[in-house]
Amino acid sequence: MTATFSGPRLSRLRVPARDELTPSARRLADTTEKAEGYVPNWIEAFALGGENTNRLNAYLFPLLEGAADSPGDLTGREREILATIVSVTNGCSYCHALHVDTLGKVLEDHWLAHRIGLHHAEVAELSDRERLLADLALTLTHTPGEISDDRIEALRAVGLSDEDIFEAVQVISIINATNRITLALGVLPDEQIFANR
Repeated sequence: MTATFSGPRLSRLRVPARDELTPSARRLADTTEKAEGYVPNWIEAFALGGENTNRLNAYLFPLLEGAADSPGDLTGREREILATIVSVTNGCSYCHALHVDTLGKVLEDHWLAHRIGLHHAEVAELSDRERLLADLALTLTHTPGEISDDRIEALRAVGLSDEDIFEAVQVISIINATNRITLALGVLPDEQIFANR
């Protein structure tokens, strides 16, 4: 099955034809389709950015997936909690759906993932560390100037190193950026995210 890059309107802007894709964008589309069975709409829509999108992805993926050479030690669960909370907070329907689904897979519990997406403060299953990271995500998204020395000390007190905290800040910040790009483009959520829910 080959990606067609066609169908309903996926973006407010032009979606590049398959033969226009950079080699990196083509590899990402092919690899994702092989793994997931389809090419997500965000990949199609973001392909318009060419090498800028490739650079964005080169920063984004290691932060979300946890690169082996990363100085921080956030878990996959923590990374997806951050991505989910930021996406929900920003009202990005595409990223909300995508990250709640991914969090559900990481947790092996889609009900818990949806509850975290609805309102993490009501989720008793979160650890103190996860709750403080979630609160950091909200503050950095809404009122970044309110990040204080006390907030950083509270994160350290639950076992986060300075490298962990910096990595969390980067995850939160890059998801805010991708949310804003997705919202501006009006990217349509993938039907496949909802197919088995």
